[in-house]
Formats: sequence, C-alpha cells, structure tokens
Amino acid sequence: MKNIVEKNYGEVTVVENSDYKWGVIDSKGNEIVKFGKYDWIEGFEQGLCRVKIGKQSSNLANNDNKWGIINENGEEVLPCVYDEVWMFKGKNRYSTRVVKNGIAREVYFHDLNPSLPKRGAKSHNYNDEYLGERKTYDDYNGTYVQDVMGWSDQEINDALDGKPDAYWNID
Repeated sequence: MKNIVEKNYGEVTVVENSDYKWGVIDSKGNEIVKFGKYDWIEGFEQGLCRVKIGKQSSNLANNDNKWGIINENGEEVLPCVYDEVWMFKGKNRYSTRVVKNGIAREVYFHDLNPSLPKRGAKSHNYNDEYLGERKTYDDYNGTYVQDVMGWSDQEINDALDGKPDAYWNID
C-alpha cells in the first residue's frame, strides 16, 4: 500500500494511503490510529486533532458526518458524536466550538490535553449529557456577524438588538 499524503507532526504522522483511508503512525511506523477508522483526519495542533466519520461533503447542510477530537495516542478525547467541530489547526486558539443537535458550546483544549496550560473558561467534563448553554444559529444564517464572526442568535439579539447589520457600526 502506497501513502499518497503524509504530514508529520513531531512524533506522529497523519497518512492517507492509496486506498484513500486515513490513519496515524508513530516515528517508527507503528499504527496509532488504524487506517479506515476515520474517514478524514485533519492534523495535530497542541497534541489534538479533528477527525470525521462520514464521507459526505462538510459543505452540505444536514449531512450525516460525525466529528470528534483525538490526541497523539489515538484516543478520542472528544467522542465522534458532534455535528460540527470547528477547525482549530493553524488558528493559534485555546478552544474550539462544537455543535450537537443545534446546541453550540466552546471546548477548551486544556480539558482535552492536560499538558496544556489552563486558559479561558473553567474546566469542563465533556462526557456529561448536558451540552452547556443553548445557543442557536438559525435566525441570522447568512449574516457576516454569524457566519464569519461566529455570534449566536442570542448574542446578536443581546448586543445588536436583533439587527446583525449593526455589527458594522461597532468601533
């Protein structure tokens, strides 16, 4: 089997082979994540990596893909049950947004990788059924303040009196 994509992240390498199956190997070539377990593996940052189960385009609304996050040992530190996990690789962030059943919340990397310093909000247990404050993203889809800046419907209502175009007036 020939590797068609190899991206090295220190002690681990993300590989896509000629069967279009993704996996992770260590510096000695040992399999850390079995090829084909995930349909896509992004790449590691801060010891964490987004993974996807499902082959549908992520650009399609209401797709059946499920997202999660693994660590460099191949362990799911955030299970593949989320409708979205926002990209964080190359963004120099200390958290990412996840969405499940229309409910969005922030996940802090220090909760998923204990070797990282605590930054941002307090620690959380992401195995809890409770997903945090219900934030919706339905009322203002297609607006800059929601689609680009990531503001929820509630934040737009609170800060901008329900007028997303008012965002442009903020100095």
